[in-house]
Amino acid sequence: MSSSLNPVGPVRTRFAPSPTGFLHIGGVRTALFCWLYARKHQGQFLLRIEDTDLERSEERFTTDILASMKWLGLTWDEEPIYQSKRLEVYRAKAEELIEKGLAYRCTCSEADVEKMRERLMAEGKKPMYDRSCRDKKQPASVPHVIRLKVPLDGYVEFNDLIRGPIRVENAEIDDFVLIRSNGAPTYNLSVVVDDVHSRMTHIIRGDDHINNTPKQIHLYRYFDYPIPLFAHMPMILGPDKKKLSKRHGAVSANVYRADGYLPEALLNFLARLGWSHGDQEIFSVKEMIEYFSFEHCQKSSAVFNTEKLLWLNGAHIRQVAPERLRGIVLEDYADFFTPAGSLEQAKGEIGLKLVALVQPKVKTVKEIAEQLVPLCTPGAIEPDLSVELKWKKDPNLKKATQAAVAHALEELAKKAGAASSLANAGMTHSDVEALLRQLCEQHGVKLGDLAQPMRLTMTGKLTSSAGLFDLMTLLPWSTVQARLRRVAEL
Repeated sequence: MSSSLNPVGPVRTRFAPSPTGFLHIGGVRTALFCWLYARKHQGQFLLRIEDTDLERSEERFTTDILASMKWLGLTWDEEPIYQSKRLEVYRAKAEELIEKGLAYRCTCSEADVEKMRERLMAEGKKPMYDRSCRDKKQPASVPHVIRLKVPLDGYVEFNDLIRGPIRVENAEIDDFVLIRSNGAPTYNLSVVVDDVHSRMTHIIRGDDHINNTPKQIHLYRYFDYPIPLFAHMPMILGPDKKKLSKRHGAVSANVYRADGYLPEALLNFLARLGWSHGDQEIFSVKEMIEYFSFEHCQKSSAVFNTEKLLWLNGAHIRQVAPERLRGIVLEDYADFFTPAGSLEQAKGEIGLKLVALVQPKVKTVKEIAEQLVPLCTPGAIEPDLSVELKWKKDPNLKKATQAAVAHALEELAKKAGAASSLANAGMTHSDVEALLRQLCEQHGVKLGDLAQPMRLTMTGKLTSSAGLFDLMTLLPWSTVQARLRRVAEL
């Protein structure tokens, strides 16, 4: 049997996560490919919550899935479907198949079925249910499961949009269970019933579902529904070439938001895990929609590379307006700004200028927040005194540096006058640098020897992406003055 009879009409795809855990990064890639394909073809993208596992499904995981999808911008076009609210529908569809002679009640216990499989394995055959109840008319009143009558001969063939033609002999397919003994539907039944209900045209998912596809094709045929087109994506592997898991680091989508990744950077990275467009690496969401196609999806598994993700995030950060970055900082990292007055500074004009100042060199939004906290804190701050300073072991250099700092404070105070900052007094980055170079020559010290303790007291540490001279012009003069005075105290 071939799956050549494909649906017509607008493209309709779906993402169907199970709320038994937080949204996995592999699930995000599946959702992305479904969303990109629907958007490229002006179709619809749907969200389905597969929560039939009532014991393991939790509301907090559903909340996380919805929030993560919204943060990523993977918006859906219709109200989400919750399978837990459709249990009676699945049971009714299974009974419908029994009435048509396409399914049957099986009273064999799990122990009975296990013995059948062991016997077949001992005979060198595939371990399957032996179909002993297939032609029996079992009453609904006795404990039972419902199984599908899979054809005993012939084959299933479908053309995978990524992998090409796939053919499976019906003899290799078990009479699989549709309804369990407790009345709960199995995955294969509920998925097909909902795909038929939602008029799905394309089923895009991980290649771990390839073995389910022939079973589901039988169900589509039994339900008289045109068989959708299938695309099975390769798995995502960790650097050790094993299935991506927690041991490889963060695998939940919400963790990446907390770590300061932009949603478009994460989507860009995931799109490139299994898809390409020439040699291009950096894509906007608009470009991904425009260029996406299954013809350029790879068949082999993709390797998760955290360093590349970090690089891509930095590249996207440099393309974003400072206003948006500052908004993310204030929304996601407001609790970082515990020093008095720092949050107010971050919300003001100076906060926006500081974001633009550090933006070119950081790789995460979290780094921006971490750098902004000391920069937005009014007055002096406590520097990291554990760092090594060149003049700690050189009394002559120490004395010369102190004199240069004192002279710099005196000269800068004259320049600042009554202005709130050196910039407002008309001084630029170049002016401050020229003044300090001149003072270094007068006191016999190198600019680096003077800048090192200045940077320490201005930013709290020596490693900072914000330029010292830019900071000295931009920060309030009262703050610059208070922090430079700390140089002498060191």
